[in-house]
Amino acid sequence: MTPPSNKSIGDIYGSVLGALFNPKKYTPDIITMKTYLIEATVTVWEAVGKRLLPTPAKFHYLFNIRELARVFGGICKVAQQSEYGVIKNVSKLKEKISPQLFLIGLWRHECERTFVDKLVNNNDKKVFMDILNKTTKEKFREALNFDDD
Repeated sequence: MTPPSNKSIGDIYGSVLGALFNPKKYTPDIITMKTYLIEATVTVWEAVGKRLLPTPAKFHYLFNIRELARVFGGICKVAQQSEYGVIKNVSKLKEKISPQLFLIGLWRHECERTFVDKLVNNNDKKVFMDILNKTTKEKFREALNFDDD
């Protein structure tokens, strides 16, 4: 079965995240993160699939649409807990983190949890972390005018 196109993935997960990040529960700065999260996740997924190929010793290095579902599933699990206000109230914490930065951190955590758990050696984990760091800078820093921190 061929994987869906990037537009189809964007439509599918855009609808899911759109339902969770609705204007009744979240502010526009959180709602606009939806597009960036989708683009960044697809970029990481594609890069990992190209760089970390299966071998006889790493036969399980197959990265399919399930990985996307796992990343978005973790984000959705936190976002649907709006009654607890996890995402909205992060700016009230002692550390004063913006909800956008919290979502980026949550996204990175879910990507690491999903992809790194499959990897068998430190070299492959470093390759993944390089992909994740590059994608984070490309997709979030410039688009949202964040600095390197």
